[in-house]
Amino acid sequence: MNRMLNRRTDSKTKREAGATLIELMIAMLILAIGLGGLTTLVVTSMATDTRNSKDTTATLLAQKVIEEVTAQNANAPGAIALTDCAGNVWTIPATQGLPAPNGQGAALMNNAASPFFGGIDFTQALGAVPAGFSMQWVDCDPAGQRTTYDVRWNVMTVTAGSTRMITASARRGFAATQGGGLMFAIPVTLRSIGGS
Repeated sequence: MNRMLNRRTDSKTKREAGATLIELMIAMLILAIGLGGLTTLVVTSMATDTRNSKDTTATLLAQKVIEEVTAQNANAPGAIALTDCAGNVWTIPATQGLPAPNGQGAALMNNAASPFFGGIDFTQALGAVPAGFSMQWVDCDPAGQRTTYDVRWNVMTVTAGSTRMITASARRGFAATQGGGLMFAIPVTLRSIGGS
């Protein structure tokens, strides 16, 4: 009798040992779904990293314009020339600015209900921005890829002959290949008050 019980237990153990083909296929399906989700996460994080890099460059360009305008004496007639990686020369003229609310240069948002109130109005056509108050800055990365940034600024007189408020905005360019147009990019806007 003990032998019969042992045989039944042995045969049960042999049948329960290992995984069936269906169990293995279900495990592989779950693993594939998990790896697919992980791949999507990696691709999304790479795209976000690239976008953050472009936003940082836009911030640095707006800051550069503010620093260059602030460094100029408002009463001096000189201008500063900047050269981008494509060899384009952009001139920032010395200016005292004009009084509030419009200032001198690119148009400012005048809708108080807008979250961008007081910032540069990018609905203004590029050709309508006065000369010396905008540039299409070309940035080159080590791989040779180029990105164009639309940079605009406005200078407003705070105290005649000495103090100015400089508003500068930059965003990734217009063309669909440059991240503008089809790929909306929120402009980075910086303001500073500088005196001479």
